[in-house]
Amino acid sequence: MSAHISHRALRAFEAAARHGTLARAAEELGVTPTALSHSIKALEAQLGLPLLIRSSRGVSATAEGEQLAQRLAGSFRQIDAALSALEPQSGRITLAVTPAFASLWLAPRLAQLETELPDLSVRIETSYAPVDLKRATQIDLAIRYGPVNEDEETLVEDEFGAFATPSLRDKALAGRSVDLLSPSWRMPIGAAPGWSDLSAQTGSPLNIAQERAFEDEQFAVQCALAGQGVLLGSPHLLSLLIQRDLLVPVGPVLRLKGPAYKIAGREEALQSLKVRTFLKWLRVQFER
Repeated sequence: MSAHISHRALRAFEAAARHGTLARAAEELGVTPTALSHSIKALEAQLGLPLLIRSSRGVSATAEGEQLAQRLAGSFRQIDAALSALEPQSGRITLAVTPAFASLWLAPRLAQLETELPDLSVRIETSYAPVDLKRATQIDLAIRYGPVNEDEETLVEDEFGAFATPSLRDKALAGRSVDLLSPSWRMPIGAAPGWSDLSAQTGSPLNIAQERAFEDEQFAVQCALAGQGVLLGSPHLLSLLIQRDLLVPVGPVLRLKGPAYKIAGREEALQSLKVRTFLKWLRVQFER
């Protein structure tokens, strides 16, 4: 029976079990959710047992399904590694990052990356939660955001400051009341610095009318660009906006105890030439 089981169906099931949703699994494999669902149902019919528990919130593996998914993930890692070894000329990297890092930092630099490293292409996957790199075999490298851990390589420790449009900065420093735009960080980053931490060290004279919290840092940045308030943000994430004077500092920028950008990946991926080349380029951008 197993000799007739489709490799595509096994891939579909492993991806669905890993992502917890058919939509994300279908996106990864480049098929429709309907086609992916049919493949998994056909696999369940062949095996004669359910592999997934389906609900309105997504899918989860049954006990038998979890056991199969873990073994498939290990097998697919070996297959992917073997295929990668046969294609040393391939310069494609699949990178997992937070949505804010992708849209505010990486995407505006992709043209520069293509110019400086023409043999390298980057495919971006975004997620607020850390990706399980042992199971997500298609991902070469992850840039994570959170507390500094000894077992993870730190790219750069984050800094924080108050930023606003030039006109709003002038009003704020003149004593006019302004709103404060604060991300609440949906990612599990530990104890993130807040406005009280920043103002305590800078002795900020800003007259804050109200503090507005945003679950998504990108929304807070867009409101700041529209002149709706002073943003509590990272100069690393906002670097291009700052260089273009779209947002300017309102007072000093400090390195407060808090999150960092970190590098994570499987050992074989981190040792590959394409990943090492990309990381070298990435570090240079942060040093600038």
